[in-house]
Amino acid sequence: MFVNFRKSLLILIILLITPLIFLTINWRWQPELLNNYSYYFYWLTETAGSPWSIITCIFFSLIMVLCLKIRSKNLLIKLILILAVAIVAGQIIKSGIKNLMAEPRPYVLWMADKYQINDKYFYSLPRMERQALLQVYLQSSSEVPNWLYQHWQKETGYSFPSGHTLFAVTWAFIAFFLLSFRRFYLIIGLIIAWAILVQVSRFTLGMHHPIDVICSTFIGWLIALFTYSFGIERYVFKNKQ
Repeated sequence: MFVNFRKSLLILIILLITPLIFLTINWRWQPELLNNYSYYFYWLTETAGSPWSIITCIFFSLIMVLCLKIRSKNLLIKLILILAVAIVAGQIIKSGIKNLMAEPRPYVLWMADKYQINDKYFYSLPRMERQALLQVYLQSSSEVPNWLYQHWQKETGYSFPSGHTLFAVTWAFIAFFLLSFRRFYLIIGLIIAWAILVQVSRFTLGMHHPIDVICSTFIGWLIALFTYSFGIERYVFKNKQ
């Protein structure tokens, strides 16, 4: 495990650069930050969120299987099950921490300042009533585009940590661990770039604070590290050899 830990540190540093920059500049979301490219970040962030993340999982799993040339049905099932457990475990951990920390999202804090809505009051409401409150203030807003308002309506939960980032970073590290020794550097680079863009999308859309993304990056790294060291290496690669 220590070898995997050491060789993945550079990737961890790369994935921490973006949120650390946002943290350093004391970033706060404002609608003025939106531009013509923001809508593309919306579609990008959807690849790491329900329900489109299922397609992403299938796509990445297929890439792993093809690159590793796994022909054994038994090893294929083991690999898919281990990957599924890793991704699901990450989302369970994320949900538990969210409910424990109860941190408001950046867009909720913006609304609290803009419309004098107490963020604690917002989160005291049932989910359906939070969505209704967003509709009252934002459905005809000139500052918040309709596509972003609809995205916010689907995600009225707490902020810390970022589930989208955790999902993307976990896949980035899994790709690195699985494919780097086969030298599929282009594929690894593209998946890491996708994960970084998912991080950026969470800031662009007003969904997360820098600390949310930083902690999610660490959690995703640890999940992938343990998954590879104690799951894939032991039950897939060992038998493959």
